[in-house]
Amino acid sequence: MKTGQLIKQRRKDIGMSADELGKRIGKNRATIFRYENGEIEKLPIDILKPIAEALMTTPAHLMGWEESSDN
Repeated sequence: MKTGQLIKQRRKDIGMSADELGKRIGKNRATIFRYENGEIEKLPIDILKPIAEALMTTPAHLMGWEESSDN
């Protein structure tokens, strides 16, 4: 899976809306959807890390480098 797909899957797995994720990282819902749909592919670490923290996982999981998202 690509990073955007992993972000979306994790967000849905924990029952978080795109609005809530956006609020937690200081972005709007449209930007979250752009990340998830792959319109913005290369996420810098200063964006990826807050997303991972908000989703209670690791940047490595969202990059597809780890199988488990449990912390």
